[in-house]
Amino acid sequence: MANDFIILQIKSSRDFKEISKSSKKFFSKTSIILTKNTAQNYLFDQKKGRNAQDFCRIGFTVSKKVSKLAVKRNKAKRRLREIARDLAPKYCQNHQDYVIIARPQIIDSDFSVIKRDVEFCLKNLAKNFIKKDI
Repeated sequence: MANDFIILQIKSSRDFKEISKSSKKFFSKTSIILTKNTAQNYLFDQKKGRNAQDFCRIGFTVSKKVSKLAVKRNKAKRRLREIARDLAPKYCQNHQDYVIIARPQIIDSDFSVIKRDVEFCLKNLAKNFIKKDI
């Protein structure tokens, strides 16, 4: 299952704003995770005129409130990307959008602590919210 699980990255600010407006949220010490069903316009491949493959989309946000130094923000984002790559096949659902927002505590936290926090949030989102929407 891990090999055929496709993760796309959310990059447009319009998508980030849309997800943050109406989404399910779960908080931990180092991160906040938002989730929402993927918009219909991403579920259809217009060039080929058919449904696109199953996938989930993940976006990452590390603001200047976390650290003023870009080096530290980029490190936090790299860590979150690696954690998402590892945990998404287990906990993320197809046709869902996820936004992982770093909190200031992420800078001083160990990789294993961040991974545990993200895993905690993804488990609870999958258990409490996503299955109820389907």
